[in-house]
Amino acid sequence: MASTDQRTPGTDSSSGSEQDRRLATIRGLLAKAEATEFEHEAELFFNKASELIARWAIDEAQLWDGADKQVRQRPDEMQLVVHAPYMAQKAILISGVAQAHGCRSVRLSGGKGAKSEVVSIVGFPTDLKWVETLVTSLLVQLTSTMLKSCPSGLSPSGSASWRRSYIVGFAETVSARLQEDRRKAVQETDNASGVSRNHSSDGSGGDSESTTQSVALVLASRESEVEDDYRRRYPYLRSSWASAGSSHAGRSAGRRAGREASLTRGAFGSRRSLGR
Repeated sequence: MASTDQRTPGTDSSSGSEQDRRLATIRGLLAKAEATEFEHEAELFFNKASELIARWAIDEAQLWDGADKQVRQRPDEMQLVVHAPYMAQKAILISGVAQAHGCRSVRLSGGKGAKSEVVSIVGFPTDLKWVETLVTSLLVQLTSTMLKSCPSGLSPSGSASWRRSYIVGFAETVSARLQEDRRKAVQETDNASGVSRNHSSDGSGGDSESTTQSVALVLASRESEVEDDYRRRYPYLRSSWASAGSSHAGRSAGRRAGREASLTRGAFGSRRSLGR
């Protein structure tokens, strides 16, 4: 396995001990989500974990924005190995999680008949950590719930179509949840710091712009750097097509599972093998 190329963190990154503490907190919440037999409790634990990830990602972005440009972290690359079957549909899930964390992904196809393929993800190192943790967990959950939920009595082609639809529905719902948590975290941070507009202090009743840059602008700046780095690494991209299946029932079941999904622990470092 090839190791992921990791650059030395700049001063904008939180300390290793702080990141370890945060990961331990997330893992504790997710362990509780896995242990409970009640879907409502599991969803509460998942939501809390997702909200914390979004908030801490914003903390990292603000540290990055305040750091000297010479020592800022730069975008990096991580590669995940996805195994057959349904590699194209699993890549949709990875792409959705990556985009929700300001990253970009690309499928490096293994060719016709390949049993696995690599999905490369470009983003800032701290964001890549969250993406890998989430993707590793979600693919395990996806496989488990899909096998349990697939109706019996379907033809082989009908079963395959149902499962493709299930994966796409799952991916759509999970991605939307993560994006919404990130949006809320951005809005709450900006509201708390009075970024949008401040009432003037001269008694005139006019508005004056805050000197603090909006978190949304900081994230947009980071995403622009990620996009530039992504295009530099992969200048000759072409669009690929992935079947979403034709099963409405499968897609609906996948969406339900996506709403109920919780997260499990994952490690970060070398190229990871996923979705077998």
